[in-house]
Amino acid sequence: MRKRRQTATLRKRRTTASAPPNAAHGFLLLVVGVIVLLAVAGAGWWMTRHAEQASQAPTQSSGVIGGVTGCRGMPRFATRLGYADRLGISTSERLYHGLVIFDGRVPVTTDPALRDIHQEPSWDDAGTLGTFVIDRDGHIYTAAVPRTAVSDNPPGSLNVIYRIDSDTAELQPFITLPGAPAGSSDNPFGILGMTYDCDTHALYVSTVAGSTRQSEEGRIVRIDLASREISDEVIGIDAIGLAVFQGRTGKRLYVGLARSADVGSVELDAAGHATGEFRIDLTLDEQVTTFADPRVRRISFDQTNMTLFIVPFTFNLRAVSEQQQVTLRYGYDAERDSWVPFPASIPASDRAHLHG
Repeated sequence: MRKRRQTATLRKRRTTASAPPNAAHGFLLLVVGVIVLLAVAGAGWWMTRHAEQASQAPTQSSGVIGGVTGCRGMPRFATRLGYADRLGISTSERLYHGLVIFDGRVPVTTDPALRDIHQEPSWDDAGTLGTFVIDRDGHIYTAAVPRTAVSDNPPGSLNVIYRIDSDTAELQPFITLPGAPAGSSDNPFGILGMTYDCDTHALYVSTVAGSTRQSEEGRIVRIDLASREISDEVIGIDAIGLAVFQGRTGKRLYVGLARSADVGSVELDAAGHATGEFRIDLTLDEQVTTFADPRVRRISFDQTNMTLFIVPFTFNLRAVSEQQQVTLRYGYDAERDSWVPFPASIPASDRAHLHG
């Protein structure tokens, strides 16, 4: 594998999203308790007190230090389906493809028959799913991620962003990333990372489509949800975990790299566009010795703390168990605009209320 680049080229581009293929599906991931992982999918539950409805998002950063997802709304279909006060959402159920909802008060390790699992007809249309986010109106955005074979998902679906409508609960294609090649035996993946910024009502999405073990062709794009325009592209980065954080000196998009155990970031301007050079903030090789090829699958900010969920990843369809996840926490040093490790990592079996 070639040496990973330490900087990334940024270019501004406005593009009209291409028409997505006729497929659909949905999913949501918040983490609590024991997490069962399959590849880059996850399970979790939605806590009602974090479902603050926002009638209108501001056009620029609020300037408050911390994460930028506090406006996330409760999906309105949850009330109609009887899950408003107990909503759990998962894409890693072993007996289901796609998204399901369940009674979030019941531990995810409980017998599925006792968890009141429900799946709408369209929620498995895109096959197996990976990361997801919820916007201020309760719409859920997700992407297809194969687990055992490329045939887990419809042809042409790996670079499609899907949306589950907050009102109808229908999963439909939302945007297709243009110019992305299909999955192959060298790299069966497309979209792997996704995060939402309340301040600008925008998604940041990472895809590794076209990359191989020897060649890094991935990119991160920014999508304005109101206009469905794809604007910024960060070229030359294969990434998995993504999250935005408002620091003392401004916002940064944090990135878990797919080719090393590093977390990097790029500065965002007031409108949410990437600017400046990509930098490496954390190198985790010496902290993660549990398994080979550790990569940051998910980044979560809880006030001024950062939690990293780390799993093995080598561009192949290797399922991972919950024992193959390491969780690390860092605190934000505002004076230095940097991250300080907590005294110890959090075992995967600990019950921790973490919201991405």
